[in-house]
Amino acid sequence: MMPAPGMTQELDPNGSGTWRQPGRNTGVEREELPPTSGAEEQARGVIREELDPVMATDGSGLPYEMWSGLAPEQLAESIAQLTLPPRSPALNALWRRVIASDTSAGSGGPARFTALRVEALDQSGLIDEAAAVLAKAQAGSSDPLLMALTARSEIGLGNTERGCEIGRGLLAVQSGLPKPIQADAMLINGYCAAQRGDSEGAALQASLLRDLELAGLAGVDMLDAVAAGIAPKIPPGAKLSLLDYRIASLKGGLDRVQLVASATPALLAGLAHDPRTTPDVRLAAGEAAAAVNIISAADLAQLYRASGAGGDAGTIERAGLFNSVEREQTPLRKARHIRAFLDEARRAGIYWTALQTMAGPTQDLAPEPEIGWFAETAIEINLASGNFEGVRRWAQLGGSAGAPSPNGGQPLAHWLALADIADPSHRSGQGPGAGQSLGSIESMALHGRFDPALLHRLATVLDALDMSVPLPLWDLASRSPQPSNGHLPDTGVLSQLAEASKKKEFGRTVLLVLRTIGPSGAEGAHMIALGDSIRALKRAGLEAEAHQLALEGLFGAWPRAVSQ
Repeated sequence: MMPAPGMTQELDPNGSGTWRQPGRNTGVEREELPPTSGAEEQARGVIREELDPVMATDGSGLPYEMWSGLAPEQLAESIAQLTLPPRSPALNALWRRVIASDTSAGSGGPARFTALRVEALDQSGLIDEAAAVLAKAQAGSSDPLLMALTARSEIGLGNTERGCEIGRGLLAVQSGLPKPIQADAMLINGYCAAQRGDSEGAALQASLLRDLELAGLAGVDMLDAVAAGIAPKIPPGAKLSLLDYRIASLKGGLDRVQLVASATPALLAGLAHDPRTTPDVRLAAGEAAAAVNIISAADLAQLYRASGAGGDAGTIERAGLFNSVEREQTPLRKARHIRAFLDEARRAGIYWTALQTMAGPTQDLAPEPEIGWFAETAIEINLASGNFEGVRRWAQLGGSAGAPSPNGGQPLAHWLALADIADPSHRSGQGPGAGQSLGSIESMALHGRFDPALLHRLATVLDALDMSVPLPLWDLASRSPQPSNGHLPDTGVLSQLAEASKKKEFGRTVLLVLRTIGPSGAEGAHMIALGDSIRALKRAGLEAEAHQLALEGLFGAWPRAVSQ
């Protein structure tokens, strides 16, 4: 059964959804907090929920005490449970702001906390941000941990002389570093020895690395090969770091397909951004990076514009179509090129980023009946780019130029509902026209054109955003079983998320939202996980991110024209 408006979803021990009235805890994932006295409760409410947090001075718009009360060990454990970079574009952008921001280090030593942030940035492919954090932390510091990370960063970015200079200072202290950082220090000094022609020194560092008995170190095999004067090969199943790649580059290149397939996020970012990398490798790495939210649409567009990009047939085709879009002046032909490029991008797994690259060319097109067939594509582009007025303009064209829908309404009116959900100005359904667009969905559902599982998901999202859900939609959804597919976090995570967001524990809330949504992004999350994540973001003051996450959770399954 679906609830009356204002009721929210719970999860029972068997994973099925139940509904509750606000203020009641009926599901196992919303345990009661320990009892407190009235005075304690009032004090906690004032401290946590009424006082505005002190904001960081780095322009991130985030609280300065973002990690307050979170020890380095707890942060490390939380990060280890995440899939990085986050597959949700909205959460990825938020994660970038959070992990790169100039915030308090919380409890524990500042060097350890900085090291954790740098490692998280590296795992997220944010190598420039990691270098910036280290540059600030290293000023006046001789901490061996930060020295090792700085040397690794400098060599990864191609600043060999600077990296090797720092690396020499690690020779006497590297044995006291944590084992994974010891391994990096040995790779650094092995690389530097090989780079200056000291094969014996490189072989010695490779031998010391093997004594650490750490599994999965591709760099040690590559360092051994380079020390022996042999062109290294990528070990089967290995994941290559940016440092591994620099070592291998001392003795020629690596196979492009194997290189990109084996690259870590940091290496993908390094290959895509480094002008010294050959154009075909840069573009292949750039597309792989775009697929996991490492590079922006603007960066990908620059790679497509590079002359002689080369690569495999698919990459060449997409680059050619992209450049045809930018050159074409005739509206009809431009629209056809945009649609062809997006079709290729969908097959390559980079559809969302590709939609954003087409924002500029689509702005050049006026909604005209001649290209009425393009209206739905233009709507998708404008949704992905955050241009909600553009969505509304093109939806009107679709209504006037397209074929009528079976229920007699405008065929693209349901996209207006998605624009209202995505638009933060429609908070709580109060924006102009908010809620009216849901009538088209009701009509589609009555005519069997709206998937019942998607209807459940839509109701969950609307409720989480505090947008009014028309009673007919509740009724229509209640006629089918609630879907049980999608990612759900471990038991206890949803209650931790609710508690952290209520207490205004900003950093912990973001970490828990990432765990709740899971490794496949908003589209792959269970509808309860999606709804609770949206609520938590709203409580934390992240209204825009909540709406964007709601859009992502619905976008992939939203009804589209048969022609596409």
